[in-house]
Amino acid sequence: MNPTDDLPQLGSSPVDPAALAEAGVTLEELLTSLGLQLDPYTDAADVPADGWRVLRQADGAAFVGAPDPAREGMWFAGQGYPATPERGLHLHDEPIPLRPSPAERRAGLVMRWPSIVAADETATDFAVDIVNTGTERWMPTGDDFQTMGAFTRARDESYSFGYMLSGTPAAVPLEPGDYARVAVGLSRDIWHELEPGTVWLHAHSPGLGLHPEPLRIELTRERIELGRARTPRRDSRRGRAATRRMLTERIAAARAARAARPSLVAIAEVVADAESDAEIVERLAALLGCPADDASRIYHSPLSHLGPNEHGRMAAEIAQHEATLAGLDRVAPSETRESPPQMAD
Repeated sequence: MNPTDDLPQLGSSPVDPAALAEAGVTLEELLTSLGLQLDPYTDAADVPADGWRVLRQADGAAFVGAPDPAREGMWFAGQGYPATPERGLHLHDEPIPLRPSPAERRAGLVMRWPSIVAADETATDFAVDIVNTGTERWMPTGDDFQTMGAFTRARDESYSFGYMLSGTPAAVPLEPGDYARVAVGLSRDIWHELEPGTVWLHAHSPGLGLHPEPLRIELTRERIELGRARTPRRDSRRGRAATRRMLTERIAAARAARAARPSLVAIAEVVADAESDAEIVERLAALLGCPADDASRIYHSPLSHLGPNEHGRMAAEIAQHEATLAGLDRVAPSETRESPPQMAD
């Protein structure tokens, strides 16, 4: 069970309901109590001066907020990292809505497997029904019906999946008895990893926390081959090469930005004074004593990458990318099988 399932949310961030009821303090008092300072990208004039409190602390971060005095139910919020050297607090200048907990928002909704899905022994695409079993109209509160799926060999085996928070269709109102049929998203390569036998399909809505009972599925070789034909696997060797190039570039850009931060003022002066992009890159390379490629990366990087709170984050990002690069050199067993002949372009 999700430990934050019963907590209200600001946007998609869970918050402590007791903290919401506090009177709050001035922004200056909040900063003092946390030992933080506003980062350079936060203007105190854009947020309330009073009503601030810590709404939740987790993973070394303090999530803070203050109610919008002009709009009920809207809050200004931000996040700070007391344990980092920069000790910066970033506040958003646009308020976000306070929403009920996921458990409250999904009240009356049930996720079910349609009979047509359960009965189709050849299906490789799956869907679920989100049904309003309540007695009142269900209305979304900034919700979506995004649903992800995963296969397991055992019914109660744990599972995981990746998903994106943006770009998903919004949920729709449902009258009592109404339902919305929603596609279950699966990993693109999942059919290339499955073998014949009994599996259990799990479906889960990350935003609302809805899920049906696992669906038992018998996988035949024919069904797996059909799924593979409908979702061709990317050329793994070509994909690894592209991923390696992308990660190598990201590592180089992150390292260049970290090294450039102490010279931020001088960099800004070069950018303001130069008359062309080429001149900027040339002068930055001379100023920082770095290759022209690194100078170009620094010039084209977002200004936020040179901010005070980015030092620790970028160090973690570099370590993660390096670990991923190391993993690319370990060829998966399925990739050692003989590949069919490829047509020439």
